[in-house]
Amino acid sequence: MNNRSKEIIEEAISQGKWIWLEIDNNSNSLYLEFENLKISSQTIFDNSYKGELAIRFGQNIYLALYFNEKEDLSFLKFNIDYLNNLVNSNEYLTEKFPYFYEEFRKDIIKFKFQNHDYLNKIIKEYKNKKVLINNRNLQDVFKKENEDYDFLLSFECEDIAVVVGGDYINCFNDFESLSDDDIKRASNNWMLYYLDYWNKKGTDKEYGEDLLCEEFPLK
Repeated sequence: MNNRSKEIIEEAISQGKWIWLEIDNNSNSLYLEFENLKISSQTIFDNSYKGELAIRFGQNIYLALYFNEKEDLSFLKFNIDYLNNLVNSNEYLTEKFPYFYEEFRKDIIKFKFQNHDYLNKIIKEYKNKKVLINNRNLQDVFKKENEDYDFLLSFECEDIAVVVGGDYINCFNDFESLSDDDIKRASNNWMLYYLDYWNKKGTDKEYGEDLLCEEFPLK
């Protein structure tokens, strides 16, 4: 994934929603899915598009959640006894659940690739940290001497921050892997829709209200 693709995804997801998490320790992979994004792999003809994107991390994967209160992790839907044990121990989620999948909806407020300044900001701002999976077997994969970590992703929702690492990364839309050209095309498809949305605004051909378009009116 080139830098332009990362910039496109950062901008798109920073205003989107995180909707599910899948961890498969047997295949050393981790999936995050997002929707309500300013991207589309297809030409948009109405505002029923979902703007979906899945990101897969593979090999030597790492996932940590930063939070202030234990209740902030309720979106993972663990029973209270297991949640208490998990938060208060060094146990990884994958020790009990080699495969884990959960759906939820959390608004994204910031999203960054390969940004250690942003990671350090997260570390300082949240009181608690829980590592759910660490297949690198390091005390702390994000110490300064490990800043060559191949792919780093950090993002915040309304009450938590998420840090993900891995040696490989792929993006998917409708279960098809996206190349850099595909990602650029998906961004262009949404921009063409955005322009058409505002060109038709106030006419008998106008689209239904789209809050993503309404956020930045065309002047």
